[in-house]
Amino acid sequence: MRNLLLLLALCSPLLQAQDAPATAKKLTVLIKPAKPFVFDKNGAPAGYSIDLWKRVAEESHLTFDLKPVATVPALIDGLKAGQADVGVGALSITAERETLVDFTHPFYKSGLQILVNAGSAPSPFRAFLRLDVFKILGILLIAILINSHILWFCEKKKNPESFPENYVEGILNAMWWSVCILVTLGCENIAPTRIMGRLLGVVWMLAGVALYSYVTATLTSTMTVNTLQSDISSVADLQGLTVGTIEGSSSVEFLKASKLTPTTYPDVDAACRALTAGDIKAVVYDAPLLKYFLSTNPGTKLQLVGDLFEKQDYGFALPEKSPLRKDINRALLKLTEEGFLDELDKKWFATTTAPAAP
Repeated sequence: MRNLLLLLALCSPLLQAQDAPATAKKLTVLIKPAKPFVFDKNGAPAGYSIDLWKRVAEESHLTFDLKPVATVPALIDGLKAGQADVGVGALSITAERETLVDFTHPFYKSGLQILVNAGSAPSPFRAFLRLDVFKILGILLIAILINSHILWFCEKKKNPESFPENYVEGILNAMWWSVCILVTLGCENIAPTRIMGRLLGVVWMLAGVALYSYVTATLTSTMTVNTLQSDISSVADLQGLTVGTIEGSSSVEFLKASKLTPTTYPDVDAACRALTAGDIKAVVYDAPLLKYFLSTNPGTKLQLVGDLFEKQDYGFALPEKSPLRKDINRALLKLTEEGFLDELDKKWFATTTAPAAP
């Protein structure tokens, strides 16, 4: 018995070492800047995700060093290569990323939205372009030319006073008559006298009334609707336009899948500067980050349009099969139940309408 107790005493430190959590070492935590979740404040990392991670680490008794990275792909590569233990930022949980790394429970609901120049509201001229008015006017001009030639040919012999036999003078008079009939349904100083000319005049009058009414009504309704709506309100409206987003973000792949070729920028500030300068027509990126930019830059002439789409959640990233996952998830659930995430929403999104975590 004495030997057995001695053996147990000798093995006890080994057993305790095996039972000790793998998290006893100092963790390397990669952080990807994305205001207001992660950013530099007076030389130190700050933000929603930083505050949350510090509380999670406190709850789980973790020690760590923060190491910034430039892009999300760099963060994921670091976790895959075993060079880091946790990734912190505004990291969208996507199916593609789940094949490379693991994620904790989500802590923030997000999605994509479109940011445009508020000063680019549709003008009446742009309404004309939307309706292809120049195409309609071209067809109308061709119709006037055809009608004028037929009328001149029918009237030039018997009615040279109104439609002279000289081609240029006769066609000009015939065109003047056609336009007057189209607009006012009458022309005092010029009139056809032959039966064919008059029949043509009746047909032209009826066609002119219908065409003039159609163009007027369509233009009026189009201009009215488009003065109340932005040119861009959905992803479909972005086709053929230059669109910006943030390099390495999930929005890049989404835009490519939508058959768009985005111009990428290192951060929201750079993308919004390009939008303001007119280098791009829209920015597509995570709604809470765009809303935070607008709330902290009240003088900017930019606005969010359309509804939230491609909805996603944010979470902490971990290497596959990380032993930290269970402890971090437990801490996240505990902090959620205690209302800490609600406190973070109030702290970082008090002046925005960003969606809150459940």
